[in-house]
Amino acid sequence: MKPVQITYITAGNGHKTAAMALREALNARNVPNVVTDIFNFSNTVFRWSYSDAYDFISEHSHLACRFVYELLDRDRNSSGVVRLVEKLRVNNVKGFMRFIEENMPDVALCTHYFPANVLSRMKEQDLYRGKIYTVVTDYGLHKLWKNDCVDGYFVAGDWVRDALLEMGVERERIVLSGIPVLRKYAALHPEAAEVAPKTPVSPPPTLCPPKEELFSVLFVTSAIPDNQAIRIMRDIFDAGMPLALTVVTGRNRDLLRKIDDMDSSETVVFRKFGFVNNLHELMAGADVMITKPGGLTVSEALCAGVPLLLVNPIPYQELYNAAYLQEKGAGILAPDEEDVVTYLRLLFADEEKRREMRRNALAIAAPLAADVIAETIIAEGVCS
Repeated sequence: MKPVQITYITAGNGHKTAAMALREALNARNVPNVVTDIFNFSNTVFRWSYSDAYDFISEHSHLACRFVYELLDRDRNSSGVVRLVEKLRVNNVKGFMRFIEENMPDVALCTHYFPANVLSRMKEQDLYRGKIYTVVTDYGLHKLWKNDCVDGYFVAGDWVRDALLEMGVERERIVLSGIPVLRKYAALHPEAAEVAPKTPVSPPPTLCPPKEELFSVLFVTSAIPDNQAIRIMRDIFDAGMPLALTVVTGRNRDLLRKIDDMDSSETVVFRKFGFVNNLHELMAGADVMITKPGGLTVSEALCAGVPLLLVNPIPYQELYNAAYLQEKGAGILAPDEEDVVTYLRLLFADEEKRREMRRNALAIAAPLAADVIAETIIAEGVCS
């Protein structure tokens, strides 16, 4: 059996996390697999221009994000710009194409549209003869996710499914799987108990901090500009609500250093962390989570059933994520940072609203997404 080729790109952390969730599901079924960042086969300049530049503009220049999204959100057959950009990108990953030709996997799972586009082009030229599956990692669809030679799409929700149908993708090529999350997040959801015995899931967290008697707010600041994150924290302190505020800055050590002098007040019990390995436990103990609406982050939070207060979305993919969660009743988008405390007050005062949002979050969560994807490709006989 040839290993399943799981390919992602480093543009944010979500695509890699989805790839690792797929690896967990395949490993649980003893299906060999190889996880690859396509940028490992490119030069440093291209990697910087795509990955590091993306991280910078997504945090500091939403206008640039909006421009790039709109420029490329077009049918490639009718857009010379899209075709030119894709050609330039493909020319910078020739090493990946050689790797695929030399190893010729029977199936490739792509958690970003870029490797799916490269493999689709190779298939058109008879340079790759295996199956291509695309795992869409947002709740809205950019047109670049569609490629003619993709054999199947695994999608987050009905918005993406309906968009693909409108673009001419056959219904039988679309599986409403949800976005794959790591098993430690899946285990937070009651549905995780339904996983077959051959694919064991870790038990629910036992090290979770005791549930705060105070109203508990988890603020994950990843990819939010430092000054904006600090202003939101100060607004929460100034609001006068008795609550426990836990801030996780992730790998942003600068922000952690900047808030080093912030401490608990008469009304706020304050905890601050950098990178943590138990974010799933913190989600499980929170009454509300404040975060950017990244596809993977909100998918993990949905498994925990935590009501979401969404800030600073990237145009347009994170705006679509926020709009989807609002429609489903699992999240609230704060259009401006000043609105964060307004909505936090609302949720603080309305316990029934929080219960309703928790129920809605659990209802649209997909803790078994990685298992659905693994079982689907096994059932199609491509890795049996």
